[in-house]
Amino acid sequence: MYGLSSAINSALSGILTTSSQTAVVSRNVTRAGEEGYSRKTALVTTDSVGNPKTIGVSRSADLRLTEKANQSQSIVSYEKVLADALLRLSETVGDVEDDGSIAWGLGRLQTALSDFAGNPSSTAFANEAFASARDLATSIRSAADVITEVRGQADAAIGASVQKINSLLASIHELNSSIVAKAPGDPMAAELMDQRDGLVKQLSSEIGVRVIDRPGNAIAIFADNGAVLFDVAPRSVTFTPTQPFVATSTGNSLRIDGIDVTGPGSPMPLKSGALAAQFQVRDNLASTYSIQMDEIARSLITLFAENDQGVPPSLPAATGLFTYSGAPAVPPFGIHVPGLASELDVSAAFDVSQGGTPFLIRDGGSNGPTYLENAAGLSGFQDRIDSLLAAMEAGFSFAASAQIGSNVSVQAFADSSAGWVEGKRQDNSRSLNFADATQQRASEALSRKTGVNIDEEMSILLNLEKSYQASARVMTSVNAMLDSLLEAVR
Repeated sequence: MYGLSSAINSALSGILTTSSQTAVVSRNVTRAGEEGYSRKTALVTTDSVGNPKTIGVSRSADLRLTEKANQSQSIVSYEKVLADALLRLSETVGDVEDDGSIAWGLGRLQTALSDFAGNPSSTAFANEAFASARDLATSIRSAADVITEVRGQADAAIGASVQKINSLLASIHELNSSIVAKAPGDPMAAELMDQRDGLVKQLSSEIGVRVIDRPGNAIAIFADNGAVLFDVAPRSVTFTPTQPFVATSTGNSLRIDGIDVTGPGSPMPLKSGALAAQFQVRDNLASTYSIQMDEIARSLITLFAENDQGVPPSLPAATGLFTYSGAPAVPPFGIHVPGLASELDVSAAFDVSQGGTPFLIRDGGSNGPTYLENAAGLSGFQDRIDSLLAAMEAGFSFAASAQIGSNVSVQAFADSSAGWVEGKRQDNSRSLNFADATQQRASEALSRKTGVNIDEEMSILLNLEKSYQASARVMTSVNAMLDSLLEAVR
């Protein structure tokens, strides 16, 4: 009887173990292809007499591949943010040969001035020169407004990203605590770890992360700059958006656990993720392009300024055709004036609709008789127009912070500015294509390692079915033996 009882126990253990394994494999098949689901395996061992039993469930995981997939996700998110911002900025450039672009507007102004110089008494040419200057100022202001909008949107996106990061860290903390509290092999722990990995993946889209395993299936999370984001408990990630965000706004820095991680003074700047990209847009890309627009505006105000005609001159240069809020003072030499492009306009003294006259372009004197160059009132006077054309073609001292040549003409500077934006777009396009390909390969490698292969699972199911049938046959045989034994003793 002992032998039969042992056989029954062994067969029963086999059936129960096979049933548990089948349930795990069936769940794998059902959830195959589900994002974030990792393959589960029933943990089987033997008891003191050699009978099989299930002691828990493990999950397929590969820390190195997961880290690579998260890193590639961070880089893709970074490049996509840059791509969206550069697309908006490129809309302000247009084709340098198309109507409406700043480079085209400068060319139009030079052509209008050249025509005016050929016939200084022509009202039509005077009006065209003024109109081309007015339209150019409008184009520069519009570009400055778009740049400010892009920077403001980046600042707001930083605030939204920080809120999401803090929310994800809080959720990870909750899951991490639940996982640590579970016994080793607990099926629920495996499911919670899948959920935690999914949250870390979401986190990696916002900020580059590195995950470190801790005892009890816990984890610690570090930003890609080394700052601690989570270790036992979430660390503080803080940022204050700037409202309203205007052309002269600089924006606030990001702090992790009380340490600045953005800006030129940061000892640990962020490297990847949407958050780092938004700072790159706000503080570097769009900011540099804004400086370029400001410098074009400064050059126009300076080049078209009027000078005291006294001998010797006793009054400073004063703004002429192009003006801004600081008029009549001319902007300082070689120094960037933040927000200047957003203020650029044409003087009302040159506008017929406001009681002015465009012939001041020819004569000067919008700031009073001391600045009048055509004192004799000659209709054929062209010296001032010729000097304006010469000034536009000569080198100008642009600020080095514009990242374009310092001593070039305003036309060459505008062309270089357009090329600068397009060059950034091309670099970003190559980087994004490479990042997309890397992410795809990393995701495929991780899926092969931790995902579910339907063919393999079905093969395992067939083997489990055979094991179940074998245990069932043992039970049937033992049952027949017991029946025979009972019949013999009756």
